[in-house]
Formats: sequence, structure tokens, C-alpha cells
Amino acid sequence: MIFHSLSLHLASSERGIAWFYEQMDAPGRAIAAVLLLCSFIGWGAMIQKWSDVQDVRRRNHAFEGRLRNENAVTSLNFPRSAGLCPYEYLVAEATTAYQRHKGKMTSRQDIALCMGHVENAIQRGIARTLVKYEEKMVLLSSLVSGGPFLGLLGTVWGIMITFGALSEKATISMLAPGVSGALVTTTLGLLVAIPATFGYNFLLTQVKIMTTELENYASSLADRVELELEAEVRQNLEVRAQQAALAPAYAAPVKPVAPAIVQPVYQAPVVTPVAPAPTPAPIPTSTPAEPPEDSIPGWEDAR
Repeated sequence: MIFHSLSLHLASSERGIAWFYEQMDAPGRAIAAVLLLCSFIGWGAMIQKWSDVQDVRRRNHAFEGRLRNENAVTSLNFPRSAGLCPYEYLVAEATTAYQRHKGKMTSRQDIALCMGHVENAIQRGIARTLVKYEEKMVLLSSLVSGGPFLGLLGTVWGIMITFGALSEKATISMLAPGVSGALVTTTLGLLVAIPATFGYNFLLTQVKIMTTELENYASSLADRVELELEAEVRQNLEVRAQQAALAPAYAAPVKPVAPAIVQPVYQAPVVTPVAPAPTPAPIPTSTPAEPPEDSIPGWEDAR
């Protein structure tokens, strides 16, 4: 719109844009082309950023409304994809950290340990989301600060060349065309910086609002997860207490069995049988031979 108004004004005058362009030298024309390109980039970045901000806020508020109708946040499961809005991404990070402790919590110490991991995951999600929130803001900031300086460079260069080409008897009619051509770059630099300044300040305010909303949502999400963990621990303790109370009614009492005393068993030493020594052969003894009957006197009488 600004460029259109400026073009109409210059076209209605005797000396239009073409005349000013002809008064510029090659470096000035190059700087002017760069400034025109920066202007188109700045306007495109501002429009795109505004569209992204509106889309992200709409999706965040829609998901927050759906989340209020859920009974438990920890039971949700999100697919790992790039299409999640920032609020969905925080819930996905929190539930992922909770899954590591699911079914293992029976005391306040377990809840504190689990919540420490959940809060760390939420903080990491906030940091990554803020990086996405600040996309294109650096570009607008660069245009705000760099546009006027780039235009001033073209102006200074054009004036320097104009004064260097003048003779001793220079007149205003000789000086005016070169100065007019040099001031074109300053005008273009301001046309780049002024819209970028307003757009940057407006979008920066929207980003700050979204950052505050994100931090408040993360805090409420952590509180809700902690309350659900406490309810889960109480439920687990009640179930265990009921099981312990109902166990004696269904199970027969078992008498304790005294441990058996094991007596040491005496084992006789193993005796290896020894073969008996061989019996010596009997020594033959010589029996005195009976004397002949006729050699002993009175033998016959005795018989």
C-alpha cells in the first residue's frame, strides 16, 4: 500500500520513478534492489507469522477444551508425528515419562520420583516449543535494525560520488540529481524498517502471550498428572489391602512345619578285605617204626 501510494505520487509528478532511478549509479541501484527484496521478504514473513500464530492458538484452545473431557491424562497416547500442536506435544512428553513408572508406584517417594521425570519432560517440551514460537522473529528484527543502515549506506555512497564529480563552479542544478538519486535508498530503507518495526512489536506481543499461556498450561498439566498419580497409588494400596483381608477367608490355615533335624549318619570305615596268607604245608614227622615182633623179649607174652 505504501509503495502503491508512493508510485502514484511519483508518477503524477514531472519526474517519476524512472527519472530517480536514472540518477542512481550502479552501487546505489544494487542497494535499492536489495532493499526492495527485503521489503517483500519482511511483508511475507509478517503475514506468514500472523497466520501461524492464529492457527497455533486455535489448535491449542481446541485441544485444551477436549482435554477437559478426558478422565485421565496419563491414559492418553499420542502418535509421534510432526502434526501435534504445542499443548498436545507437552501432554505427549508427560505421558511418555509416566509410562516408565506405570504400575511401579506404591508410595509418596515413587510419586516424587515420577513427577521429577514428568516435569523435566514438560520443561524440555516448553523449550522446544518456544523455539518454534520465535521463528521468523529474528528475520523481522534484522530488517528493523538493518534496513535504515542499508539505505543510509546507499545515500552516503551516492552523495559521496556526486560531490566527487562536481567541478569548482558547481550549481544546485548540477548537485540536485545526484543527491535525489542517493536519497532513494534512504527512502527504501525506511519503507523496509517502518512496517517491520510495527509488525515485529505486534507479533512479539502475541508470542509473549502465547508463551505465558503455554507456561500456565504446563503448570496445570503437571498438577493434574500429580493428582492422578496420587489417586493411582491410593487405589493400588486399597486393592492390596482388600486382597490381604480376603486371603485368609479363602486359603486354609497352614501349620508351620518345624525344620527337620538331620542326624549325622555314622559310616563305618570301609575295610578292604585282605587275602588270607597261604597255610604252610605240614611238615612230615617221622614215626618210629615198630620193632619186629621177635626182637622184643616177652612180646609174645604181652600179646
